[in-house]
Amino acid sequence: MILGAQIMIVAFIEEIIFRGLMLNILLPKGIRPAVLTSSLLFAITHSLQLLDGQSLETTILQITYAFFIGMVLSLLVVNQQSIIIAILFHGLNNSLIMMGKDNDSSIYTYIIILLMIIYTVFLWIRALKTDGVIAMKNREIAI
Repeated sequence: MILGAQIMIVAFIEEIIFRGLMLNILLPKGIRPAVLTSSLLFAITHSLQLLDGQSLETTILQITYAFFIGMVLSLLVVNQQSIIIAILFHGLNNSLIMMGKDNDSSIYTYIIILLMIIYTVFLWIRALKTDGVIAMKNREIAI
């Protein structure tokens, strides 16, 4: 039930806004600014948890986590993956977080952030290679 709600409501809406609209609007400015800006704005929206009484430390950790998840999701879309993949990834991620909320240890969050950083680097390299190949093809066509 949690997984279905997370995928069908939260993940779907957030992905349509941040990856479907915002990322695509920013892509003409370049991959880097588009991915960074959409990920940063996605992360900042998670600061609203402060209004619900969440501690500053937990909120900063959540913002950091959201930034790197946003980077991965944006780069998945940039690397020509369907937004459906981003929605499913996002929904599964949110569901796992919801199911593990009783665990007060933030070590898992740090481990996931580290994994997201590693995956972000891999996806950046892939996106930049793809962008370079597209740029080379465009130059060949122009010549």
